[in-house]
Amino acid sequence: MIVLYIFLETLWHQQWEVMMVKNGSVIATLSDQLRRDISLGILQPGVKLNIEALKRDYSVSHPSVREALSLLVGEGYVSFEELKGFRVLQPSQEQLKDSSRVRAEMEALAFEWSVLRTNVDWRSNVIAAHYALSEVEVQMSSDPLNAALEWDNRNKNFHMAIVGNSGSQKIIELISVEYDQSRRYRLMAHASDRSEKSRSRWVERSAEEHSALKDAVLEGNVEAGQAILRKHITKATLHVIEDADLPIGGLQKLS
Repeated sequence: MIVLYIFLETLWHQQWEVMMVKNGSVIATLSDQLRRDISLGILQPGVKLNIEALKRDYSVSHPSVREALSLLVGEGYVSFEELKGFRVLQPSQEQLKDSSRVRAEMEALAFEWSVLRTNVDWRSNVIAAHYALSEVEVQMSSDPLNAALEWDNRNKNFHMAIVGNSGSQKIIELISVEYDQSRRYRLMAHASDRSEKSRSRWVERSAEEHSALKDAVLEGNVEAGQAILRKHITKATLHVIEDADLPIGGLQKLS
C-alpha cells in the first residue's frame, strides 16, 4: 500500500507539472496573439474585451484569457476598471515620448556600467544577439506584418544583451519593462499604410545604428555607445509617432 501511495503521489505531481507547463505555454501564446492583434488594429483602441468572446475566438479557457489580459494591463496594451472590465488602451504620443526618454537614459547608464565590467562572455553575447537581429532585419522591408513580432523580440534581445553586463538586476528589469510597454507603438508603425513609404529606409538606418552599437561594445567606447543609444531610441520614437499617427495627449480611457 505504501508503494502504491508513493507511486500515485508521484504520478499526480508529474501530471500537475505537465498541466502547469501547458497552461503557461497557452497563456504565453495567447498573450502574443493579443499583442499582435491590438498592435495591428484587429482589436481597435477603446473596444471592450469580452472574455467569453475571446475565449471562443482564441479557443482557450476563461482563466487563460483573464491571466493573459492581466499581463497586458501591466504592459500598457489593456486597461481594467472594476465593473467595466477590460478595454484596449488608447495609445498616446506623450506616453511614448516619456517612456522613450526614460529608456534611453537608463540604457545609456547601463551601457557605461557594462563596459566597465567588460569581458569576453558579454562581448560574445552581444555579437550573437546582433547576428540574430540582422537576419530578421532583412525580412522587415519585404514582409513587415509577418516579421515584425520576431524582429521586435530579437531587437529586445540585442538591447538587453548590451545592458546585461551592467551588474544591476534592477536597471535591467526596468529597461525590460520600458521596452515591453513601447512594443505596441513599434508594431503599430510597421502595420500602418503610411509606414510602407519609409519602412525600408528606416530599417536600413536602424540596422546601421545596431551595427555601430555592437562596434562600440567591442571597442569599449562609452561616449560613442551612449550617443548612439540616445539617438537610436528617440529617433525610433519620432518614426513611430509619424507612421502610427498617434493621438496627442495623455492616455484616454473610454467609459
